[in-house]
Amino acid sequence: MNTEAQPRPGIDDTMASIRGSSACLRDSMEILLSVADTDCTVLLTGESGTGKELFARALHARSARAAGPFAAVNCAAIPESMMEAELFGHVRGSFTGATGTRPGRLAAAEGGTLFLDEIGDMPLAAQAKLLRVLQEGTITPVGSDTDVAIDVRVVAATHHDLEQLVAQGRFRADLYFRLNVVPIQLPSLRTRGAGDILELADHFLAESTRKHRRRQAELDADARKALTDYDWPGNVRELAHKIERAVLLARGECITAGDLNLGRALRRVRAATAPELRVINGQADLDLKKALDRVERHFIEKALERTNGNRTEAAALLGLNRTTLVEKMRKIAS
Repeated sequence: MNTEAQPRPGIDDTMASIRGSSACLRDSMEILLSVADTDCTVLLTGESGTGKELFARALHARSARAAGPFAAVNCAAIPESMMEAELFGHVRGSFTGATGTRPGRLAAAEGGTLFLDEIGDMPLAAQAKLLRVLQEGTITPVGSDTDVAIDVRVVAATHHDLEQLVAQGRFRADLYFRLNVVPIQLPSLRTRGAGDILELADHFLAESTRKHRRRQAELDADARKALTDYDWPGNVRELAHKIERAVLLARGECITAGDLNLGRALRRVRAATAPELRVINGQADLDLKKALDRVERHFIEKALERTNGNRTEAAALLGLNRTTLVEKMRKIAS
């Protein structure tokens, strides 16, 4: 597949902002490019800070709707009591304080794309109304009995395991299946490798020095090693903030490992040489299969612990497909 396809003239190519060349990132980008010019619903999944809104904007920029609006809504930031009015609009007198008729975010995105970030935090009542929008292409403002036709592409995103939320009764199964037409898993920064980490670091370094009118600095060898050793729990967002802080506070011409202030957070080098080896140390037998099974169980347990039980994120952390992880978990449990 040609991942260098050009957008239409006059349309900002947001793809240029997605930096990196790792295989896992390329896989996600290829799916994005294959569906960008359609109207299909896309579900972006991955850890916080992996760039889900950037991917959503890239989908919009490469679509036939690129000249229309792109509206982003963080479902986790809207109070439950206001969610329906915020999304679907309301008419005058529909609730206390509704002194006028106000269109919602869906209407504001007419002809364009609505990005619903943290869709897993949407209340069940709003989920039912969103399902109707996706199925019938109409909205009903709060306090109104009139359906209004709407032409909007929905791109949703979450760091939650929606299948788990469905099993817990916190997310509608029918909405999940309607959103999950084309899922795109965004890889965590730690799984993308040193090449992507350093490319992004250099990009954020240039961006921050320009933004704050500072003299162009360089990352010294120790700083670059620290960046690639670090575990990046906050992903690309955390990397951008660490580099910006270093640009503002560094005293020398080069940014050092100390300037990055990575603290005591987990590092891959340390993590890769300790607990999993202790799993097999001291064992009386040398049965290789049993030893490997113990190590595999340890890695899976640690990945699930680190992701608070989110199987999708744990699979990405382990470099596995979600279905492969689930099958391994079944074998461990049996």
